[in-house]
Amino acid sequence: MAAYASVPAIIPKPAFYQETGDRLYAATLTLDGDSFFLPQLRALRDEIITAFGETVLSPLSSAEEFAYFEQQTHDETPLWGANFRRDAAPTIALHIHQVDERSWVEQARMHGSELADGVGAVVWGAYLLTISPSGIEMVIPRTAGRNTMVESAAAAFATLMQLLHLGWDGWRFKLPVCTIVDRPALAWRGLMIDSARHFVPVPELKKILSMAWLYKLNRFHWHLTDDQGWRLELVTLPEATGSGSTRPGGDPNRNGYYTQEEVRDIVAFAGDRGITVIPELDLPGHVQAILAGHPEFACTPGPHYVRTEWGISEDVLCMGNPAALNFALKAWDEVCELFPGPYVHIGGDEVPTTRWESCPKCAAKKAELGLTDWIDLHGYFVATIAEHLSKKGKIVFGWDEVLDSSIPNLANVVHWRAWIPEQSTKALSQGRWLVRSPYFPYYLDFVQTDDRSISPGLAYRNPDAASLRRIYEYDPFEEIEPDIPESVSGTETAQCSASGREAYLEGVPEQDAGQGRALENASLDRSGRFLGIQANAWTEYIRDGRRLEYMLFPRLLALAETAWNGRTRSSYEDFLRRLEAGHCGSSRGIFAQRGINFCPLYKD
Repeated sequence: MAAYASVPAIIPKPAFYQETGDRLYAATLTLDGDSFFLPQLRALRDEIITAFGETVLSPLSSAEEFAYFEQQTHDETPLWGANFRRDAAPTIALHIHQVDERSWVEQARMHGSELADGVGAVVWGAYLLTISPSGIEMVIPRTAGRNTMVESAAAAFATLMQLLHLGWDGWRFKLPVCTIVDRPALAWRGLMIDSARHFVPVPELKKILSMAWLYKLNRFHWHLTDDQGWRLELVTLPEATGSGSTRPGGDPNRNGYYTQEEVRDIVAFAGDRGITVIPELDLPGHVQAILAGHPEFACTPGPHYVRTEWGISEDVLCMGNPAALNFALKAWDEVCELFPGPYVHIGGDEVPTTRWESCPKCAAKKAELGLTDWIDLHGYFVATIAEHLSKKGKIVFGWDEVLDSSIPNLANVVHWRAWIPEQSTKALSQGRWLVRSPYFPYYLDFVQTDDRSISPGLAYRNPDAASLRRIYEYDPFEEIEPDIPESVSGTETAQCSASGREAYLEGVPEQDAGQGRALENASLDRSGRFLGIQANAWTEYIRDGRRLEYMLFPRLLALAETAWNGRTRSSYEDFLRRLEAGHCGSSRGIFAQRGINFCPLYKD
């Protein structure tokens, strides 16, 4: 047997797959494992019930019922179970447990996996899955951090869930007798959803997060504020949603906000599936929703309103008004209580200096700070917010505009402006962590086909469609210089060092420290500071959940495979074969089973 022999239609493709050619049939499943994995087991149970019904986890299955009735009579006429005999569809037991890293490597090596050449980076996010007549076994390497093990378990469960979908015939599962040894290439496999421009209700968010888990994404970047809406309840600042959660225009999908109870529910739902939620408050630009209720935070008297159209507003927070900065700090204090994960995103993109240049208060602040350029007021704001959050133990990210000022700051970088490619190497050379999210082709609100008459979406700064093929064949490792020095020096870098490796590890909450060290080792790419990639779904022209699904799927799967397999991913033709064989090529595919409204125009 060789790895990849008869690989099922799993996406992302497992790093190592072997099967015997035999098949198991099961009508019911039992779930068991180390108590550590109880939240993930409960999440898997919920996913199985949603997809296949409660009876597949019932102690008395339909197969057992028919086996019982086989021995009964009705009006002296025998009742036969026919194909529903117990021996035709037994119960199969799942067990998940943890072992130390070396034991895991030995087990993986025993199965012939080339991944098992050592420890450290090899085991971060890894899992071993075997399906045999004796049951389903999942082995997770025990690492220093809780999150690394949770993500490993979530990935193992996602693979199994795909196999269950692929083998489901409506009453039982047909599973391959196989061994899978798998691990991610990139530590950050993300999806951003913009809930600010069009409000995305909690049930739809959960549906998409469930799909993100199924395809092994592990970061949910939640864009909660913008010119077009403030969507997060703040108990200490009720006016944020009081004025900022409703857009004029009569479209009900533009209105609403998340209560703190709903936020906690989403955070827990995602966390049980190995997904860390990263909240974003986009400041100091994109703030018209706040200015509608706090016109005093602006440089001009207004009137200010929640923006009804797409674009970049010149109205930003006044840097000469201490109350505006205090609002931001207070808002972030409350956000940090709601989101226990290690990461936050402070926005910082598209901040025109027009209003500042004509504002006496901002001019006075610029003089007070001894700043040369107006953009340095932006740098001052970013540095202040990032330092405040870092002291709270948060790892701070911002859009790549956080690099534009000469004022040092502690923010790491999500690089979206692909027309400025040097931003990635600039971030790495300064010792910052980097996530690449180029507007093309990773913005999934962009049009999917070259024929605009049959495909909705934007075409911004690039006339081409962000097609499935373009996303799959895009190489996020390009233009990242391979020789970033292990220790960097210089005044700017030294002052940014808290966003580098050592401070990253020091800043991670204790329970997640192992995750930080795992990221330290996750250098399967050309620089250990390149964490991964992320797709973004901006919703100005995505009005509801059905359209959101249409824009995300199947394109999100192309990014998911790149993030999981890296440069070792297979050909686009092989990916397309698996996609059509198991996910969106028939009425029995995974998308159909899960009720996903996907775009059928994905072929070139």
